[in-house]
Amino acid sequence: MPGTVADALTLDSRFRLRNVHRAQWTNLEMLLTDQAVDDLAVAVRAFVAAGSSAVACIFDDNHLWASMVITVDKSGGGATVSTLDGPAAEAGGEMSKAAGEAVRWVQTHYGPCSLGFFVTKEHAQALLCASDKAAAIRSASAAGGLVLSPIPPALAIALA
Repeated sequence: MPGTVADALTLDSRFRLRNVHRAQWTNLEMLLTDQAVDDLAVAVRAFVAAGSSAVACIFDDNHLWASMVITVDKSGGGATVSTLDGPAAEAGGEMSKAAGEAVRWVQTHYGPCSLGFFVTKEHAQALLCASDKAAAIRSASAAGGLVLSPIPPALAIALA
């Protein structure tokens, strides 16, 4: 059993870690269980196109609490995992505005961003515990606790 999220992700040869913000990563480790890491790997395979990135940010009290940027290589066989950095890491305030800034940062530093997933800590915790992930995502969206932008067609279909 891996000891940390980093260990779990690097056990899957698909993931490599780079440029990880320690505080954000520590917060992710509080949320991501071994099962959640497995779910993350499945979601990356299903929803992040080869040659693009996904960014997931968790907000607590309108402040960025944790982030994860996953960049899939052009072959689709490998991915790097990092966190937001610089001004994007200090995002706060209204989640949709911070989401737009985070996506722009990812596009500047990592290239095309095919998925942006921005959620409140409360809804992130509920999603990670839910057996029906699609229902938990719809619930977070209905409550105003989720911004999905950009959203890949496959995920839009899965949530319909």
